[in-house]
Amino acid sequence: MKNLKNARELAIRILMDSQQGSYSNLALNKYLTFDVPALDRAFVTELVYGVLKYRIRLDYIISQFSKIELSKMTLPVINILRIGVYQLIFLDKIPEFAAVNESVTLAKKMENPGAAKFVNAVLRNIVRNMKDIAYPDPVSQPLEFLEKYYSFPKWMVERWINLYGFDFTRDLCEAFNQKPQVCIRVNTLKTNKEELKSILEGEGIKVQPGIMLEEALYIEDVQRLKRLKSFRDGLFQPQDESSMIASRALGAQSGDMVLDVAAAPGGKTTHIAQIMKNIGSITAWDVHPHRVELIKQTCKRLGVSIVDAQARDSRVLDEAQKNRYDKVLVDAPCSGMGVIRRKPDIKWSKKPTDIKSLTVEQQRILRTCSQYVKLNGILIYSTCSIEPEENQQIVKTFLEDNDKFVYDDMRPYLPEKLAKEMKAPYGWIQLYPNTHRVDGFFVARLKRIK
Repeated sequence: MKNLKNARELAIRILMDSQQGSYSNLALNKYLTFDVPALDRAFVTELVYGVLKYRIRLDYIISQFSKIELSKMTLPVINILRIGVYQLIFLDKIPEFAAVNESVTLAKKMENPGAAKFVNAVLRNIVRNMKDIAYPDPVSQPLEFLEKYYSFPKWMVERWINLYGFDFTRDLCEAFNQKPQVCIRVNTLKTNKEELKSILEGEGIKVQPGIMLEEALYIEDVQRLKRLKSFRDGLFQPQDESSMIASRALGAQSGDMVLDVAAAPGGKTTHIAQIMKNIGSITAWDVHPHRVELIKQTCKRLGVSIVDAQARDSRVLDEAQKNRYDKVLVDAPCSGMGVIRRKPDIKWSKKPTDIKSLTVEQQRILRTCSQYVKLNGILIYSTCSIEPEENQQIVKTFLEDNDKFVYDDMRPYLPEKLAKEMKAPYGWIQLYPNTHRVDGFFVARLKRIK
């Protein structure tokens, strides 16, 4: 790719792929090949994720200045307008004339001269009236305001307002729209935090300390992170701090027998091995054989030798595994409603019915895998969701139906800041991006007493 003009066209093609069923991250990986310059890669990624995050807001603005309804526009024209408006509203470094002119050129190339004239008229109209763009009033129309301004489906913000109130929901939406930092976990089997920090800085990477955990570091957005020698040498693993909390809450010790179900690609598995100082045994399951290979590759790169990765369905009880493990981690399949800042597609791909259908599977997996825990052993249930139906209510129902387990105090295994905010029974914690500055995540710690 020779310049940013082509980058805009590439962004539109990636957006159209994602709108036809592809995940945006997979579409980005498909198009952003090694021959794409770093500047173009960054610009394409910014446009794609920007449009995905703010789609409702962008369409709302377009509809105020277009005489043609969006439903009557072709997909290329809609996306050309979206990336044009995104540049005008959110990207200060892009001159207005460039955002308009390049959008017009794209419309002429991808559609026809008539479409180019239409795009030109709409965008120039927006430029002239930028200060007059009107949004619903947050006081008299709170739901419509959050939907249009922060660009979230109405059902989603309505759920959150009912759960958390308007102010918390506004902060939550804002946090979900922010670009997350890249978090990595120091692999203490091979290095330490200070040594890794020095190595990364030697590779030209800016490094900041973790928010809550000693083994966490934040690095600047690296387009080709896996090409770093420090990554290939297994000195770190990309992993959000919220995910590390689940591994920490397990309280695994050297010599333990641990089971990690739904373990791919191996982030928590290898973190647990790290906590155990690579002494003991970890059985890691995933239902998909190709994802089991990812676990094995991650273990090999990080120097973890105590993991036995297997293709297993965690929903199906294995009688031979009952009462076998000291610690069991169930990181259940979920809606992903806590990681929208990393996967904005979730805004548009999820429906309210998805949450309900997932809870059936979550209950089944938790009930099945609880039978693998020894007497006095520990069971962790976690999700990357902020929805109570997938979290607190799943555990509540499980405990009501199963008197063999009780909540166990998680505070000794958490950072002091998190431990202090917990309330009785101290057995679960819900993390939010707006209050904890990490991914939305739920973790519950249960103990088998019978």
